[in-house]
Amino acid sequence: MARILLLDDSPTQALCMQRQLQRLGHEVCHVGALSEALGLVAAEVSSEVGTEIGAEVKSEPIDLALVELTLLQDNGFDVGLSLLRAGVSKVLLLSGARRETDDIWAQALGLQGVLSRPLTAQRLGTRIADVLARVQTGVQTRGRNDDQ
Repeated sequence: MARILLLDDSPTQALCMQRQLQRLGHEVCHVGALSEALGLVAAEVSSEVGTEIGAEVKSEPIDLALVELTLLQDNGFDVGLSLLRAGVSKVLLLSGARRETDDIWAQALGLQGVLSRPLTAQRLGTRIADVLARVQTGVQTRGRNDDQ
């Protein structure tokens, strides 16, 4: 299905989310900090451009980044914006304590919206499929929340 970057600094939350995503058939790469995520994205960009060492090895791009909104070291909005600037085309925030203004901020930054926890596998799968399908057909899902 999709290649998903999961950025969550809570080992328990990340493990649960990673298992749900894998059961849905997605390839998941979990990182716990923005620096790790940016390093991964930079490595993928350099492999796409080609390097002197191993130019034949090309990594598949990240289809979607799922970012916890309340990180210990960073703000999820800032992290999402940094990932967009680094070349990740779709970022969806995750929140256990979502506020109405979160969707407004997400839309203003060009993110795909905020997905509230707890999540059922069905709701998670439907939301991811929606984000990926809309972007692939050229329709943006900016700021659309999971309650619509």
